[in-house]
Amino acid sequence: MKLEIQPRDDHQVNVIAEFESELLEQYKRRSARKIAEKTRIPGFRPGKAPYDVVRRVVGDEALIEQAIEDLIDEYYPKILEEAQLKPGAAGNLEKILSLDPPKFSFLVPLEPEVDLGNYKEIRLEYTPEVVEEQEITDFLKRLQTNYSTAEPVDRPAQEGDLVYVKFSGKLTHPADEQDEVVFPERPAQFILGSDLLENRTFPFPGFSEHLLGKKEGESFTLTHTYPQEEEDPALQGKEVEFQVTVQSVKSLILPELNDEFAQNVGQFETLEDLKKAIREQLENAKKEKADETFFNQLFEQFQSQATIKYPPQVLEHEIEHLLEDFQHDLSRQGMELDTYLKMVNKDRETFIREELQPVARRRLERSLIMEKFADVEQIKLDEANYQQAVQDSLRDLQSIPMDKKPTKAEQNQLTQEVLIYNINRRLNQMILDRMKAIATGQTIEEQPTNEVTPTEINAETETASEPVTGENQTPPAEEQN
Repeated sequence: MKLEIQPRDDHQVNVIAEFESELLEQYKRRSARKIAEKTRIPGFRPGKAPYDVVRRVVGDEALIEQAIEDLIDEYYPKILEEAQLKPGAAGNLEKILSLDPPKFSFLVPLEPEVDLGNYKEIRLEYTPEVVEEQEITDFLKRLQTNYSTAEPVDRPAQEGDLVYVKFSGKLTHPADEQDEVVFPERPAQFILGSDLLENRTFPFPGFSEHLLGKKEGESFTLTHTYPQEEEDPALQGKEVEFQVTVQSVKSLILPELNDEFAQNVGQFETLEDLKKAIREQLENAKKEKADETFFNQLFEQFQSQATIKYPPQVLEHEIEHLLEDFQHDLSRQGMELDTYLKMVNKDRETFIREELQPVARRRLERSLIMEKFADVEQIKLDEANYQQAVQDSLRDLQSIPMDKKPTKAEQNQLTQEVLIYNINRRLNQMILDRMKAIATGQTIEEQPTNEVTPTEINAETETASEPVTGENQTPPAEEQN
């Protein structure tokens, strides 16, 4: 076997492999026996027909095609080994250059390569925000609202009232073939004049202000033009006409903030215990936000000085994963990809190139950086973290709802998948902790040990997309462990 290696600029190589003529002839005879076993040849039992008879019945072309397939299946791994190539994706036969002697051209994508550069010189300040007393007060206010009672009133809506409505919205100037209905009729509720509620921006900022002064049974129309930077592509720069009907107006009576209130909210003895838990939750939320900002900036610095090489097939594979995830998310909203593409006025290729490819590239390169960083820094999961991953997996498995009892094979597969997920999660956390330690100038001993998941207190008042249940009382928040 003779090999010729031709490097390419896209982190792939062309490998030209030449074999002895006799080798192809041997594989042709093997192929004849294989074909004879599967093809009925008059006068012969399966697999017993002579080579010349098989050749006459099926033809040289079929024999050669099968022979080349078998030869490549057996010799391709040997080609990679002899050429000392580490593939990063499946290679393929590009061209048959000749049959006498057998000479083939293969395209081999190479394993990604990462040079992190002088990453230990990277410095980045990490400063999570401090929780202010007003934030705790606002959180308690939301909890009060969540546990308030709502009593119907026969007067126009005013600040502090809970107003139930039905509304729908349609585009005033829809594009060709675009569905004009962007907000199918739905129930919603708003607490007027409160800046603490997330639904102040739904379905657009200031929507609830139009409800002030309105009475039960009153209907009205209003229009809103969404900015070009609107998150939903279907609404960017579009004018929407809303039809709104007020279903009821209720006055909210807030419970008193005391120890009894704290006990109703969750497993808290006193109001001070509740405030302490709220502070911890807000601190963790600010830390998560700070971490997201910090690591986005940190990876930008890593990427700017790293040399990262990978073949196009690796990026294509990442794009496929992203597309699958995106389609899954759309399906949960009852929408097909083709419908979404019509809404944003893009074809599939443009959407992938402009929207998915940049995200896939960033995600791929971050993953490669983390993998190389773990290798260079020799970061491995220790026994304590492994055992914790096992415990996390057992807890996760118990919380997974099952429609029916899984088979033993299904249970084993699910257990393995959950365990791998938790192992990777803990290993990734160890990698990120080390990255942060280096970038902030900490020593190894100063690094945080394990992340903590605190008990969460749900202080969100119902959003406008979900109706409040019950006649006179908003439902209490569910305790999340």
